[in-house]
Amino acid sequence: MDVVDVIKNRRSIRIFKKDVISEDILIEGIKYGIMAPSAHNRQPWKFKIVSTYEKDYIADLLINKFENDQTSSALHTASVIKNAPHMIVIYIDNNIDDNRDMDIISIGACIQNMILYYESIGLGTLWVGNTNYISDDIAKYLGIDYETVSCLLVGYKNQDPHMRPRKDIEEVIVK
Repeated sequence: MDVVDVIKNRRSIRIFKKDVISEDILIEGIKYGIMAPSAHNRQPWKFKIVSTYEKDYIADLLINKFENDQTSSALHTASVIKNAPHMIVIYIDNNIDDNRDMDIISIGACIQNMILYYESIGLGTLWVGNTNYISDDIAKYLGIDYETVSCLLVGYKNQDPHMRPRKDIEEVIVK
């Protein structure tokens, strides 16, 4: 698939098939992720492919945090996490020095590379932001000494969502 088609066809997937993906394919996506540009070539990213039990526990942490806030999208996110067959936790290596803004932008580029790779081989992804609310809890639970920045769900798509509206080009280019 041509890169333009991959970009055009990519969607956030919230319903996955239960089929398991090999760890080799998940790692291949990380390999393409770390090919992303990073500010000053700092490569501030770290990853953990979590087990089903760990993934579901992280979803439960999110549910526990937001159980009294039925308006939060975090509760829906938790159910999507439980439905997804795989999750990759993405960390920032805060030990390399203090340049957080550049590192976060770099990690975003890395995640985008991963998403586009998985799309190119027919897999679906969901870039999860609500896990930021429990980043300390995730790091503590998994025994990782890095800050959790985001999580990426990966699996075979069990839905074909339409493209969500995008702003017109005239709205985003400043003159």
